[in-house]
Amino acid sequence: MKKVKDFMNKNVIYFKPEYTVFDVARVFSRKHISGAPVVKNKKVVGIVSTSDIAKYMSSKLGYIKPISQEIVGISFFLLKMVETGKGYWDMKKEAKKISQIRVEDVMSKKIISIKPNETLFDAANMMEKYDVNRLPVINNNRLVGIISRADLIRALIC
Repeated sequence: MKKVKDFMNKNVIYFKPEYTVFDVARVFSRKHISGAPVVKNKKVVGIVSTSDIAKYMSSKLGYIKPISQEIVGISFFLLKMVETGKGYWDMKKEAKKISQIRVEDVMSKKIISIKPNETLFDAANMMEKYDVNRLPVINNNRLVGIISRADLIRALIC
């Protein structure tokens, strides 16, 4: 039986709670990922994803719900400015407001994790049951990897 440890990504990109949404959006864009664990004092305290950011911006900042939950960060912000006809000074004011939003304000605090020796079947079941796209892999209370739905698909062809 294939195990999580054999297909997880061991080079985990993670964020600290005090990072800003802009920091996260920049990394998500550069690394082509849509979510990552949030770590404080070597312990996973949350998960942040593009959909968490979009939901926060939609509800707390009064933006219209985005067409796609994957649209995040500066491009989403600029799109909304253009759609609403706001000018340069309005954009600067909104950018300042968004730049102060911290990861801990938008992250999901309910952590669904898995252990490295569990099976890929277990991982798939957990992702389906909890409707998540990734699971932090935790061993002895330490983050040792992350496994995503894409990793499960990759495992099908290996």
